[in-house]
Amino acid sequence: MNEHINNIRENGYTLIPNLVSDSECEHYKKLLEVDYLKFHPFYCGASINKGELSNKSSEKVVFNLHNKDLSWFKLFGHSDVLSVLDVLLKEGSYKNQEPYYLYNISARCPLKGHEGQQLHLDSNLPGVNYCIVMNVLWLLDDFTAENGATRVVPGSHKWTTYPLDGEIHKKEVLITGKKGSAIIFNGNLWHGGGVNTTSDSRWAVALGYARWFVKPSFDFMQNTPRDFYNQLNDKQKDLLGFRVIAPKDEFTRLRRRSENFEVPFPYELPCGINA
Repeated sequence: MNEHINNIRENGYTLIPNLVSDSECEHYKKLLEVDYLKFHPFYCGASINKGELSNKSSEKVVFNLHNKDLSWFKLFGHSDVLSVLDVLLKEGSYKNQEPYYLYNISARCPLKGHEGQQLHLDSNLPGVNYCIVMNVLWLLDDFTAENGATRVVPGSHKWTTYPLDGEIHKKEVLITGKKGSAIIFNGNLWHGGGVNTTSDSRWAVALGYARWFVKPSFDFMQNTPRDFYNQLNDKQKDLLGFRVIAPKDEFTRLRRRSENFEVPFPYELPCGINA
């Protein structure tokens, strides 16, 4: 994995091909199509202003895959991916051993006519010395120039600025690849989804891994069903950050990190229209 680690250090990203089979990709895509139909009518409203990343009107999105099906954990904890993250998301911490976890778990599929995303970065802090957020895109369909492959600006993870609104950078490139591959990139890298000119699906699972002190996108303590939690092994519980939950008060625990796993609160998913 040294080659991929060096690629990320130098260019901000790398692509690892052939990590999961075509049949596995089809399995995951079927899960996403079902869950999108089931749950998207219940989503909280988002902005519909053109150009904003929060506008989901021309794409399918499924959030919080961890509470939909346990088979997703094969991707979450894939050994080839974690061997890269174990270096880049730990270096610079105390003894290079402090943990990281999944702080964002979703999947998206831009529809025909999707105009592409604004170039952006996901770390919320450009140009930091050490990587604090790492993204992993699992390609469940081929990524092509026609269906909205991810655009990146190589080396931009080292810059201390944000992209300008609407900017098309002269050095940006498309990352194309076959389904079953994974793109790993530094959260500081300027990137954005491309324009989809086809009617084909272009599903990708978007996983964000972050150092343990970074705030998650959703509260896993409040959205993980107990029956799912009870089936997770220790590594999977660590990936969801159940040992890096802040204590309720000084009578509960004094450190932000715990030796034991916190147990999530009772939770049930809404009953979808096709459930």
